[in-house]
Amino acid sequence: MDADTLLALVRFHAWANEQILTTAAGLSDEEFRRTANLDHGSAFHTLRHVVDVDWSWRELCIGNDVGDTYVWDHGFALDDLPAIHAFCLKEDTRLRSYVESLDDAALTESLAMSADFARPRWLVVTHVVNHGTQHRNELARYLTECGHSPGDLDLLDALELPWPGDPGGPAGRLLPNERP
Repeated sequence: MDADTLLALVRFHAWANEQILTTAAGLSDEEFRRTANLDHGSAFHTLRHVVDVDWSWRELCIGNDVGDTYVWDHGFALDDLPAIHAFCLKEDTRLRSYVESLDDAALTESLAMSADFARPRWLVVTHVVNHGTQHRNELARYLTECGHSPGDLDLLDALELPWPGDPGGPAGRLLPNERP
């Protein structure tokens, strides 16, 4: 996978995270925290899980194996939606910067997950996007059931989507070998 393609996936991931988090703001606190038919129980716990996984895999990619700890074990308080949303915006920016820093050789470099298991860097970052998609789909269904649909979350729009938190930043189509 080339860097521009991976960056388009990361752009989609950031945009879709923003759609879900912005829509979740319409939930009451009871709806946000109640146990629902979600892999991690509630919208609150599912969103915390998504940002924790994003953070921990990016940390591994840059050489910081955080082991079995969680992002909140490292001083990040993620106790409510505004804190999760703010952290997610920053984490999506960190992931974007990280991917923008990679050349094709770095993308194919293997990252050791354990002594006997390694995967290419591009696959690890793609896993982050795919993992987010799974949980965003669960959350979109729950939000819709609560009367707050996030609307379409289509990957096909990835080349035109704006980067969240990037006021006035490029939102137009990426051309081959062009990065915002």
